[in-house]
Amino acid sequence: MQNKRNGIRQLMKRFLLPALALALLPASLAAQDEPLTKTVEVQRAYDPMLLDAYKISPVPRIEDTAKVSVTFTYPLRQVKPVTDIYLLNPLPAARVQRERYDQSDEVCAYLRMGLGFKLSTLLDAYVGSERSKKFLWDVYANHHGSYGDVKNEAGEKVPTMDMRNEVGVSAQYSFGRALLSGNAGFRQHAVRFYGYNVDSFSLADYKALPTEKVRQNFNHTYANVDFKSAGVPDSTWSYGAQFNFYDYRSKSLQTEDALKFNLYADKVFTPAITAGLTVNTDVYLRNDKLTAGNSAIVAFEPHAKSRKDLWEGTAKFSLVFDNVTGSLKTYFYPSVSLTAFLVDNVFLPYVEISGRHEANTYASLTTINPYLAPDTSPDIRSSRNAISFKGGVKGKLGSLFTYSLGLEYAFVNDMPFFVASLDSTALGSYFNVAYDDVRRFTFNGNLHFQPTRALEFHYALRYDSYSMNMLAKPYNRPALDMRLSGAYNLWNKLSFYASLNMYGSYTALDFTGNEVKRGSGIDLNFGASYSFFNRSSIFVQLNNIMSSRYHIYSGYPTYGLSAMLGYACVF
Repeated sequence: MQNKRNGIRQLMKRFLLPALALALLPASLAAQDEPLTKTVEVQRAYDPMLLDAYKISPVPRIEDTAKVSVTFTYPLRQVKPVTDIYLLNPLPAARVQRERYDQSDEVCAYLRMGLGFKLSTLLDAYVGSERSKKFLWDVYANHHGSYGDVKNEAGEKVPTMDMRNEVGVSAQYSFGRALLSGNAGFRQHAVRFYGYNVDSFSLADYKALPTEKVRQNFNHTYANVDFKSAGVPDSTWSYGAQFNFYDYRSKSLQTEDALKFNLYADKVFTPAITAGLTVNTDVYLRNDKLTAGNSAIVAFEPHAKSRKDLWEGTAKFSLVFDNVTGSLKTYFYPSVSLTAFLVDNVFLPYVEISGRHEANTYASLTTINPYLAPDTSPDIRSSRNAISFKGGVKGKLGSLFTYSLGLEYAFVNDMPFFVASLDSTALGSYFNVAYDDVRRFTFNGNLHFQPTRALEFHYALRYDSYSMNMLAKPYNRPALDMRLSGAYNLWNKLSFYASLNMYGSYTALDFTGNEVKRGSGIDLNFGASYSFFNRSSIFVQLNNIMSSRYHIYSGYPTYGLSAMLGYACVF
């Protein structure tokens, strides 16, 4: 019996620090996303990793031609309509990446629950394997929902819903100098079309509509397998393969299946020169509810990299075959980049001239904007960044300060925008996709400052300016997106978190086809958590303290002030 008690004590001590790290601060977005991402070291009392999976556009990032330790991701506005929380990374697939595996990461299971005003609910659970040199696995599930009312432009309180659920499993097996990993799971996203046209539709009319007219569900089943090898000892070859599959379908029976294959091989010719080839194949199979039909994209990308003492250069050429609705088109994108290593890693200027091909899909378009008209088929075509010119500087000052500042001027063909669509019921809450060729100027900056282990700050800013070809304005795309956040841990018991998010104004088309100006928004959040019993904690979060009524999409305002109280525990 005494041995059993000692074992329990050891288990509690083993999970003391992970409990503090995992239980911290869910924070509401209320018109937020992005979250800067930083590797979680569960050994530390507070080091959050913030999720941001659903954004207005792909995350802009600089190719890591220089070895800067902190990787930035950019906090673009989320499409979630009313409120959301900043989540600590539940350690799904990222946990079993052996390259990032830390011996101190001994979290085997945890549970987090939360309940807030506006009927916000949170449930996050995780079970993982013990440390192993060969095999790691984990199972995770999470739920977040908001079901409250929000005031529309007529001052009426409209019922809303934004519910996200996910369950999944991931695993990793190491053998020799190779690594085999994979994950599979199911996601569900449900929303209500609460942004109806108040000039032609009343709240009573809205509530009288059948559920299928005011609600949309997306079900996403996925599986991914990744194999990578550094070859046998003393080999100069490295190679790998990836396979990705998903089945994506809506309540309105639009169905899209995707099969993706990636093969790559790289060879080190000299200590300073590396070259290789990457081959990508994407196949999209759609049912007759989507008029875009089946499509396939095949890309060949030879690449080479040379590195000297003071500079590093990369050259690659992408040959892309895009078969959309039976019409085969060929594209060629050269890319050249150069980074100078000045003052060690403190000051690293870089330049890049490049192009790329991006496949828009039904899954990606409805993830960006879930309020697309449910009974129609959106236009689905590839976007082509014909050429872009980038330049900037990045670097770090020891472990205290990391930064990245950059400019880009890009010529983009078939960039997607969202315009309002008036449906037959005059609900006026749906959107269609419209494409245009644009010239886009972008400034972005990312800063991270951590003077002590208990205190850290993040700052991120992005500003876009568009020159349109066919459309009059870049509809539903704000020019400015800025985020400032900070966290402080006191005595390894009490932690504080705050964030300030600013979103620029934008122009949209209303549900009668007239232009409408949507104002900017300021989103202020504050949270705190307290750890007790060495393995449990409670948290409280105040969201959108200034009650900003920012429209994530025209006609879809966010919640005002809301709060959540929750509990987390590591087992």
